[in-house]
Amino acid sequence: MQTFSTRRFSVFFGLSAALAAAASCSAGGDPGSSGGRLGVAGSGSNSASAGSGSIITTPNGATGNITTDNGGGSNATDAGCQHKEINFVPKIPTVFVLVDRSDSMFTPDNKTQVVNWNPLKAGVLEVVKQLEGQVRFGFGAVTGLAGGMCPIFESIAPALNNSAAISAVYQPLGKLPGNEPGQTPIIQALPLVQGLLNQPGNDGDKYILFVTDGEPDFCDNGDSDCAMDAVVGGIQKLAADGIHTIIFGIGSSIINTSSSFLQAMANAGASLPPPTPFASMKTPQSVCYACKGVSPWAAQWGTGATPDCMTGAQTLGTYGSSATNATVYNPDAANQAALTTQIANVVKGIKSCTFDLGGDISVDLNQLDRASIAVEGTNIPLSQDNGWRMNNASQVELVGSACTTWNDPKNTHIDFNFPCEIIVVK
Repeated sequence: MQTFSTRRFSVFFGLSAALAAAASCSAGGDPGSSGGRLGVAGSGSNSASAGSGSIITTPNGATGNITTDNGGGSNATDAGCQHKEINFVPKIPTVFVLVDRSDSMFTPDNKTQVVNWNPLKAGVLEVVKQLEGQVRFGFGAVTGLAGGMCPIFESIAPALNNSAAISAVYQPLGKLPGNEPGQTPIIQALPLVQGLLNQPGNDGDKYILFVTDGEPDFCDNGDSDCAMDAVVGGIQKLAADGIHTIIFGIGSSIINTSSSFLQAMANAGASLPPPTPFASMKTPQSVCYACKGVSPWAAQWGTGATPDCMTGAQTLGTYGSSATNATVYNPDAANQAALTTQIANVVKGIKSCTFDLGGDISVDLNQLDRASIAVEGTNIPLSQDNGWRMNNASQVELVGSACTTWNDPKNTHIDFNFPCEIIVVK
């Protein structure tokens, strides 16, 4: 059995990068190189010092290799030294782009006279083409007809190198024909998106990038509070199942009246308490009474479950106040280049929160209290629900707000601080 003498791994990540550190205690390494230092003690070596490895990767997935030496210790020898390869492999993320196809997406904005649909389509397709080798992209556009088919959901399942297939679905789509306006049945589409995201092979972190310009409905032209509550509750359920939602409120005169709803969706998608999105003076209790007779809202409670408008659960969403809010992105459809750049930057900022410690490394799960992980120098707690955890002896996962922090585009530096006594190379 061979113990691993490195005490800290410093990793700089690009999008979906596979990280490989060729770890050797041979004297051939150059400790002055930009790769950092990593030491491995083989049988017969008495090195007690620990180096640190810095891995730098580029957004195209190129691997930054660590240059290694004996960890800086003067008492290490090459006797019995063995060459080991240590791999930190983030899972490939999956992003499902869900686009609102309601009639308002084809209505010129009152200020700019820009129709949102076409610049959005061009921006999404460009980003998918740029990043299709690094992200599993899926796509869906949702609308519906009052008194008719609801939802109308044109989609394609996520996959790598999926831009041509997505373009074949997305390019022909436009405003629904006929005089009946296209509706916004988001809650009816969410289970369909979840089914596509949960198909075999999508084993990395999962995200929905939802673009809308207004409030949802049930294809009934009814009270929007009921539909908003259903969508927030649905997004919270997805987040609890590991599918997070990122919100783009594309500019229009309609979206200006929906800022609280957009923020509620964004917070729900990031597992943060969402503000109530309801109209002024509305309370959860009044929403409950107004919505309990609305069949699509009542159906979201599930078999055998009903709201208790007096004293019990009154809304599908769970609302509260948050010290910080998730970002709501508001691209300007009148500026095609800026819109495309913003979508690209958000997707590039998505980083996997799951790391496989590949090769033949294992961790002593009984000593995790001796280890720590930090993002941008700030320690995150060891926690099953809101910090870092070991899913097994060779897989680390960031969960809850720790994952949210790591996925902030400005955060690119994560430290795995594990003492040599709990990491073993078999």
